[in-house]
Amino acid sequence: MQKKNIISDRLTGLVLKRALDAASSQTGVKLQALVNDKQVADVEPIVIASLLVDREKNHLKIQLRGVSQEINAWARWTLFRLLTKHRNLLHESNSLEVLHTEIKDDKLTLTLEMPNQLVKVFNREFFRISLGQHLVLPVTLHLDNLTVEGRLVDFSAGGCRVALSPQLALYLIQPVNAPLRSTITFPNGQTLTTSFEMTYLQPQENFTHALVGCHFIHESLDDEKLFVHRTFEIEREVARLSNVQRTVKHQSPLFIAKDKKAYKNIGLEKNLSPIAALLMPQGYAIKIQTWADQLALQALMLAMNQKLKPNKLKPLAIELIEALEKDENAFRLALHQANTASINPVILHTLRVISHCFPLVFKIGIRRGMELAVMMSLLLHDLGKLSVSRQPCFNPLKLMPEKLRLMKQHQIQLLRAASALRWIPPSIGESLMVNANERLDGSGYPRGLQQDKLDALSRLVAVCKVLDCLVHGYNDPAMRWRDAYKWVHRHKHWFDMPMLKHFIRLYGLRPLCSRVVYSGGFVASVTQVGKQGEILEVVLLKSNKHPAASIGRRVNTPEEFAKLGKIKGTLGPV
Repeated sequence: MQKKNIISDRLTGLVLKRALDAASSQTGVKLQALVNDKQVADVEPIVIASLLVDREKNHLKIQLRGVSQEINAWARWTLFRLLTKHRNLLHESNSLEVLHTEIKDDKLTLTLEMPNQLVKVFNREFFRISLGQHLVLPVTLHLDNLTVEGRLVDFSAGGCRVALSPQLALYLIQPVNAPLRSTITFPNGQTLTTSFEMTYLQPQENFTHALVGCHFIHESLDDEKLFVHRTFEIEREVARLSNVQRTVKHQSPLFIAKDKKAYKNIGLEKNLSPIAALLMPQGYAIKIQTWADQLALQALMLAMNQKLKPNKLKPLAIELIEALEKDENAFRLALHQANTASINPVILHTLRVISHCFPLVFKIGIRRGMELAVMMSLLLHDLGKLSVSRQPCFNPLKLMPEKLRLMKQHQIQLLRAASALRWIPPSIGESLMVNANERLDGSGYPRGLQQDKLDALSRLVAVCKVLDCLVHGYNDPAMRWRDAYKWVHRHKHWFDMPMLKHFIRLYGLRPLCSRVVYSGGFVASVTQVGKQGEILEVVLLKSNKHPAASIGRRVNTPEEFAKLGKIKGTLGPV
């Protein structure tokens, strides 16, 4: 039997939203007055006449009806707890502060904080077994036409918890049309499959993986009995593995592995291509994956309507600042070679925009000392897109109304999160997080601001974002850098030309990872540029005269450059 208030009994995020929406149409939903966060008042719960969920303001508006004496008594309380049913079980919210009170005739209207969780009051869960580090069981979550691989953390006949990589967990924050299904695969090849409802999605305590709570929906009593039986078999195997001193030798046939190698690594990691591995600066592959995962876990907090983790976000921002200040060439070069199969495109786009925008910020008038505020704002600016798409370069104004509303809601949450951090000045937060997708002629989003309302920061980040979109071909075929520059110049009614010039002056006509074609028959990738955008080093990719011997050789002296010949043209990034 589980104890009350452990994590698996809580409804958060998407499930919490659905439960609150359902509560607004239920009868019998009640409010319990509280003396403080932990002490219930000695009064009966009050039946709610009507409940409205205001997601724009992040409030609950509740109406109570009664005689004048009751209304006046209720109005004196400043803390309440919401009592409602979900899956026919009673749930209670965290303590909710009264933000506004209005009395009119026989009605009392209370504006309350939005709950951040609902917790079961009664527990009728099955026996639950934790797998710990002793047993690894892979779990496949089926989402529409997509499958996501994870690892079983604990299991019962009624539900389980699954650990996912942060990047894969991002698939779960977008709306899913088909019923969710899970498949647990045992070492002998047998599987256990059932439909489930996601109860929560959030980072693990150590902030390395995401945890998904699954509530099983059994189709029959026989299915439920099978899951009970599997629970006891898993428990026996965990006991056998964790008590090496014991002489228990009887192993369930489920755990006699056909292929032991298949259970050592669970995930979708893929090796870098040979050229990417050649160009990736030493030690950066793991760094970039770690940075991307940290940002993905913050995005989960946002999507689940929870506060960001500043104690994790601030060290990430500081690490990125230090990496750029130490060697910004290596930073950008690594991002161009990053494993796109293992990093969400929105997050990879965000990191590349940071790599170009952050150094430029201090060349357009932003004073030193604002590094942390700028980096933090750039890290957060695109996270709202993850709730509606994996595509980083699109116009939300073309989305369906529901998706547009969801994205605006997350934008509001981002601004609140930035305000709560306190070290981000409102002007910087607004410029980089809200106005990053505005255009000079007012055709951008979210507010359609025109050029007289857009400061230098907003104009700069807009140019950096569109160049990254064009060069990496998210919507159309990828462009060469020079063609991307020309495209932006042709759209000067959208983008600020002085900011484009700043970009070209610092990064050159052939930025890092551009492929350069030389008259001597060589094709090389740019791996170092100077402070004026001049090419300082290239790595040879192929040669018409020396097909094998030239690959991987670094050229960085005037004499070696002379042997390559003159630049005949350029190709897109590697």
